[in-house]
Amino acid sequence: MIELKHVRVQRVEAPLLKDITWRIAAGEHWVITGANGSGKTWLLDLLAGNVHATAGEVVYDFVQGATWDERSALRKKHIHYIPAHALQVFLHQHGMFYQQRYYSMGDERVPRVKDILGVEAGAFNTLDMPATFNVATLLDVEVTRLSNGQLKKVMILQNLVRGLPSVLLFDYPFEGLDHASRVDLAAFLDHLARHHGITLIMTDHSHHLPESINRRLVLADGAVKSVETIQAAPSPAPSVYTTAKPLQDGTPIVEMKGIAIRYGSRTILEDFYWTIRRGERWALTGRNGSGKTTLFSLIFADHPMAYSQPVFLFGQRRGSGESIWDIKNRINYFGPELISYLAPQYRPETARTWIAQQHRQLNQQALAHTIEHFQAQGFIDRPVKTLSSGQLQIMLIISSLVSGRELLLLDEPYQFLDPINKERLNAYLQEHLHADTTLVLITHYEEDIARWTQQRLSL
Repeated sequence: MIELKHVRVQRVEAPLLKDITWRIAAGEHWVITGANGSGKTWLLDLLAGNVHATAGEVVYDFVQGATWDERSALRKKHIHYIPAHALQVFLHQHGMFYQQRYYSMGDERVPRVKDILGVEAGAFNTLDMPATFNVATLLDVEVTRLSNGQLKKVMILQNLVRGLPSVLLFDYPFEGLDHASRVDLAAFLDHLARHHGITLIMTDHSHHLPESINRRLVLADGAVKSVETIQAAPSPAPSVYTTAKPLQDGTPIVEMKGIAIRYGSRTILEDFYWTIRRGERWALTGRNGSGKTTLFSLIFADHPMAYSQPVFLFGQRRGSGESIWDIKNRINYFGPELISYLAPQYRPETARTWIAQQHRQLNQQALAHTIEHFQAQGFIDRPVKTLSSGQLQIMLIISSLVSGRELLLLDEPYQFLDPINKERLNAYLQEHLHADTTLVLITHYEEDIARWTQQRLSL
């Protein structure tokens, strides 16, 4: 079906793929794994035609054409690719921004789901899609009101409106989804594979995969390490952890005293109380769309309702005369939308230079220590535009950790990290944070935080 013969992809800065020989046969569904920076995303880009081989050959049995344009058109028809940061790209393509979800006033410029899917949305009725992927109830919802899981579902369906492909490529499809949404997406991908004959190829680290995935390609340093036959298991229910008792001492850093967040007729939070004290370690969990990121936006001064709600930061009520920058200078924040603002594909500066640009005064000793902890020496001086999704994630995490501010907000920091780098992040949070630093972390993976979390809030 697809065969790579001694393929090499080279950039001026470094080789990205080295002598890749790989055959994808009909009936095979692949997961590509490997450490951060091993070349997984570059391999998907190669299959999709977004990058071209410096040496070697990529052969598709469904791409036959006399000219380059004909072959390119056939490849686009038969191969659909949804990249890792497609959510942010999706919003930008439609003239939207991430924080637009926080505004309650109507905006006729914001497209609804039916606008995104187009007049062909009814065509999905003929595809016998699983009931969980029925978007009929979402057709009149503004795209900025969708949860992460709902938006990913709409993106997939929008992609399929163009016609069912022969091959569907996913870069980290399960990142950012809660357990139920992961089960939902896995079932949908199995449906595409079994009932429509679509070949699935995805990158992933440690999720429970769709049951149709039967082959694994392991990369290491841009080369094939191993090829394996596997049998994917269904995703188990999430583990249950006991919620620790709140600490009773310590100065309140954040206080929410009966807040209510509504968008039109939809209530996100109602009569909500929460106190975060200095030095506490909180994990914030819950379904996609339950309000986790909204709470972060109230704290980090981005949400317009913060000024009309009883929200107190560092002992002072929001909107009582403080500067937004006075607040931000006391908080370090990391979240998925930072990739959107970063636009890494256009960044020629090195990761080290970019980090330095984010801080007025950068402690070089602290930076060196953090780089060493995450073993980032191999890519920290490479151009940002050449970094993998996992390496970009580590760069952003280092930037958020290197300056010791009073409050640290981490929204989905484990995304795209391989198991070793997840362990490094957990070790840093457990061993290297100052005792007075207050931490609040959003995650869908409670097993990643069981060691160090003192408090847990589930929405």
